[in-house]
Amino acid sequence: MTAAAQHQAKPRTERIPDPVVNEANVQKKMTEVLGTINPVIFISSATATLAAETANRIISTAMTYLGTRYRSGSSDPKGFDCSGFTSYVFKKLGISLKRSSREQFTMGTGIDDISDLRRGDLVFFGNGRNVNHVGIVTEADNDNRTFSFIHASSSQGVTIDSYPASAYWRSHYISARRILP
Repeated sequence: MTAAAQHQAKPRTERIPDPVVNEANVQKKMTEVLGTINPVIFISSATATLAAETANRIISTAMTYLGTRYRSGSSDPKGFDCSGFTSYVFKKLGISLKRSSREQFTMGTGIDDISDLRRGDLVFFGNGRNVNHVGIVTEADNDNRTFSFIHASSSQGVTIDSYPASAYWRSHYISARRILP
């Protein structure tokens, strides 16, 4: 067999890259491209921007239903109850919420202080520790610890109210949850 024939007869093998080495190369390349920018901060900033844009879309969508009548147990534009409204609005943007206000209160991340609220957060109200109402934060003034929220009110339908301007909402506020990252 000639040398050329032997060369052709050898099976061709390709080296499969080692995932650990490949990951190290990717990290090295990211450091070269980003320079002194901390990739964690860069990614966190991008996530915060995406969350803010999503919150704006949620609020914009919710506002289109202002004045829609209240209807107990309903979650469609013919009429909403409070949790039907929040779940419907979030669903329009591909975000699934549980159906009742009590169940929604178990979702996302708890927000301990009103001064940490952001647009798009869910706010919960009730008697004592029993959640029975939910709304979506439309504006938050963290310095003054105030916020506005859109919700389906049993007396006014979909409307916007303010905390702590209303004595009722001030005395019934329980807590808030962040659904968006």
